[in-house]
Amino acid sequence: MSDQTSLKTVGIRLPGARLLEVDDLTVTFPTSRGDADVVKDISFTVDPGQTIGIVGESGSGKSMTSLAIMGLLPRGGRTTGSVKLNGHELTARSDREMRRVRGERIGMVFQDPLSSLNPYYTVGLQIEETYRAHRGGSRRAARKVALDALQRVRIRDAETRIDHYPHQFSGGMRQRIMIAMAICLEPDLLIADEPTTALDVTVQAQILELLTELQDATGMGMVFITHDLAVVSEIADTVLVMRGGVQIEQGPAEDVFARTTQPYTRALLDAVPRLGDDVATMKEVRP
Repeated sequence: MSDQTSLKTVGIRLPGARLLEVDDLTVTFPTSRGDADVVKDISFTVDPGQTIGIVGESGSGKSMTSLAIMGLLPRGGRTTGSVKLNGHELTARSDREMRRVRGERIGMVFQDPLSSLNPYYTVGLQIEETYRAHRGGSRRAARKVALDALQRVRIRDAETRIDHYPHQFSGGMRQRIMIAMAICLEPDLLIADEPTTALDVTVQAQILELLTELQDATGMGMVFITHDLAVVSEIADTVLVMRGGVQIEQGPAEDVFARTTQPYTRALLDAVPRLGDDVATMKEVRP
């Protein structure tokens, strides 16, 4: 079976299948003291149009979970458990097959757009190459797709700015370009890994609004990874709280935020600064 045929299969949902189903996902790395699990027995599902927010402090395993889903683990890492997209298992697929799935079926937006974009190429060319790598076609057709993607993420004067370089954009605009690159192939699932961390609160709100509008328009599912509970409360339907690679809590967002009984989740909530808080009395999350 060719990887192109396999890719088409991944895009066909099996009867009763979830868009994304992660079951007992464990990520292990070898160390001098033996194997170490950096993610252990994580399970969750995502349906079309639904967003799950994966929350936790640095080192909790949330980004490693996303890399495992994408088949992008660092050297030495290995995965056990199951990751299914549209009912089709991904963990058993070859690197070549996963390169086809990434972008075509699963898009990803990383935290730092400046390091993710190539400074030597225009933003339009980078979106075009993403499209042509998966769909082929002429340069002219790819440019039309790139222009449409830039317009969808509300880049002003996109007809001119398509030929600009990454350094000619603000941080918020570069993040929009990364989103444009991720959605130009209309993936079923978007993974956004800390996409608003380096942005001020006004630009954060704009990016969250943009992602919500794109989701409403396309029906894509979304995995939104962040350490910011205020951000996840704005966008997530379901929240998964992680600590030390382990799932601490999972449930509807309103239940987790309003009625959590988990001390760690409560500590995260209490650590969120609020207008009028006395800095001297603010709490911190302790290991």
